[in-house]
Amino acid sequence: MYAYGLAPSDQRSFVASTATNLVNLRTDPLGTLIASAFVSEATPWIWIGFAIVGLFPLVHRFGNLRALLLVAAAQVIGTVISEGLLAWQISTGAAPGSLRFLDDVGPSYVIASALIATILYGPEPAVRTARHGHWLFDRVASRWWRLGAFAGLALLAPHLFGGLNHLDVAAVGHLVALITGAAVGFLLARLEPGPGARSLRSEASAAE
Repeated sequence: MYAYGLAPSDQRSFVASTATNLVNLRTDPLGTLIASAFVSEATPWIWIGFAIVGLFPLVHRFGNLRALLLVAAAQVIGTVISEGLLAWQISTGAAPGSLRFLDDVGPSYVIASALIATILYGPEPAVRTARHGHWLFDRVASRWWRLGAFAGLALLAPHLFGGLNHLDVAAVGHLVALITGAAVGFLLARLEPGPGARSLRSEASAAE
């Protein structure tokens, strides 16, 4: 979402009120974590392509709730660790106190975690055939979704990790979001029933 139609001063106020900075996280942590993922300072259309190659396969592989769990974990953990590190830097005098009001908005933590999970975990042909086939995933092989996600992450990488050597808030958050997406995706994949169990479940359902 972008504040179309608002005056520049109103746009700045809107972004400031939804940013995941130390001030907003202290006063309204839940609302801030949710709202900031849907607000972009740039034109939001640039995120659509990345969402298609990242979020679509992720939802198809794990389902809506598990995919939501993965990206929400990346958003929360990425924000908590990066902003927690910033708070520590401010307390030690390593960073100016004005960074408490940092404008940190956008879906990049969500998109980054979805892209890495798609690269690593799917969609797999056996899973989509046994669970819930879809014409799009039946026609496009899993490797092409993985390659698309890899290309998307490669395009974003220079923007995701700029300033990481200086422990920039966004760069640290993106790194943590990627690690979280990979770790949660691994756990979700391990918890999935094997092909044999899915086949037995399907046969049992058909026999009822």
